[in-house]
Amino acid sequence: MVKKVLALALGLMLAISSMAQWGNPTVSQNDIQFWTGTGSNRAVIAITWNDFTAGNIGVAWGVQWNGNNVVLRDLMDTIAAYDSRLIITWNSNHSYVNNLAYVDTTLGLDIAGDIDPDAGYAWFMYSWKDSNDVDKSSSSVGVTGDVIINGDFVDWLYMDYNTFESYPADTMIMATDPNAGPVDPQPEEATISAEQISYWVGEGNNKVVLAVNWADTALAWGYKFSTDSVTVQQVMDAIMAADHRFSWVAGGWGLGDILFALGGDDTLRGTSYWESKRNGLMDAGMSQMLGNGDFEKWADPAAGTVVDSSLWDGVWYYTYVYTMEIHPVSAPAGIAGIETVDVTVYPNPVATVLNVRCEVLGQNTEAAVYDMTGRKVYSREMAAGSSEVQIPVGQLADGAYMLRVGESAAKVVVRH
Repeated sequence: MVKKVLALALGLMLAISSMAQWGNPTVSQNDIQFWTGTGSNRAVIAITWNDFTAGNIGVAWGVQWNGNNVVLRDLMDTIAAYDSRLIITWNSNHSYVNNLAYVDTTLGLDIAGDIDPDAGYAWFMYSWKDSNDVDKSSSSVGVTGDVIINGDFVDWLYMDYNTFESYPADTMIMATDPNAGPVDPQPEEATISAEQISYWVGEGNNKVVLAVNWADTALAWGYKFSTDSVTVQQVMDAIMAADHRFSWVAGGWGLGDILFALGGDDTLRGTSYWESKRNGLMDAGMSQMLGNGDFEKWADPAAGTVVDSSLWDGVWYYTYVYTMEIHPVSAPAGIAGIETVDVTVYPNPVATVLNVRCEVLGQNTEAAVYDMTGRKVYSREMAAGSSEVQIPVGQLADGAYMLRVGESAAKVVVRH
């Protein structure tokens, strides 16, 4: 690959670059400690100075930006704006570098490229690679024209103006934020124990805890069972059937959203997507098997703290920790304030036909099914003297519904 030598004609660039030794191994973005700028695009910039007494010293930064791809000059200026230890001396029209210097009193570093007395500037060269560690094609346009894209690694080396030689770093230093205070400890994932749970659903000696972390509220339920294990969906369906405030809807990866009615028109819901953790580690979501003592959490990343990131196939993936305190919910006081002791529904969840049993009716009464927005989706009349009726639900979408029979109500879960 042809390397860059700034401020030279292209022919001289080619002649001199063939004498230089290249180059530094690609610096991984995971190794970078100081990210300058803001945005979802990321590149790494490394600069190596040759000191034949102390060795060849390199310094690496990360730079972030949003929007379109940018030229190298703008990224260099971004680093210098965030880190005063890097001193870039540009030529008069800001089109090429006269010199690069780095002064770090903490590390005892004061390094720069030596100025060629004939040329009046230091000789710096750069090359760069893409996210697949493949050398990128070079051109003669320099820092004002070479476009850097997400995932690139740019490698600057100082070239001795007497020998025209340049060497990779013996030591590559990861720059740290000069304005940062003490390093914060790793945040801890909030949890809640079975002993703290107030509201339990199901029966059996085995127990799991389900928590849901919305953007600004975290709540938890308990589930009891007698089998060796249960799926996350079984737990969530059972809670949805028992607690009229709680519901979930299907979507990508089996879950679209989790809702919790606070009262009136105020309902907790997700703001982006949901991720699932079992005992603090990522799991398989709705199909994950849970055993006695497990703690399952669904969390909206809007409530999380990013503790790690990685780039894979051009997409950034982030690791979140959820530190928000989790509160145990109390048992619901009936559905919308109406006790449900005088109406029974089965099976629940139901796929095709719902059986409704209640006290013997003294007059004709409507049996109506409402979705969670309050829209009536089915109704029929129960005649005076009857105590049981069947309601077809095969045409209803999966989800939570409310059945009302006169002044009684019950929550119904449809699951095909």
